[in-house]
Amino acid sequence: MRDRPRAAELLHVAGKTLAEEIAADLSVRQRYNVALVASAVGIARRETEGGPTPWPGERRALEELYGAREEESDEDALDRLNRRFAADLRSGALDDDPRAVALLRNDVLARLAEDNPKYRKLA
Repeated sequence: MRDRPRAAELLHVAGKTLAEEIAADLSVRQRYNVALVASAVGIARRETEGGPTPWPGERRALEELYGAREEESDEDALDRLNRRFAADLRSGALDDDPRAVALLRNDVLARLAEDNPKYRKLA
């Protein structure tokens, strides 16, 4: 059992304090730097909350390409499958596979949502 506040909660408070309280008393140049740090803290918080991947369907999509190993943890499976996927992308083995394009698209959209929650998918 984890103590409260959890890491994500601490990061939320830290980012909010930086952006809303500390930045107000600083020069314009330093406010920019604080905004960068607050943004990084926000990204770290969302990554902490999200688990090993920003896209919950990533493992399933990779296993559709390569098959599953039930005994693997999510992190081990994602590491193994992503390494294979990257190698296949570099070699051109997936150039004509629409599943690869869909996987990459979903991954990019999930990363955008995690890095910048204000991002809106264009219709």
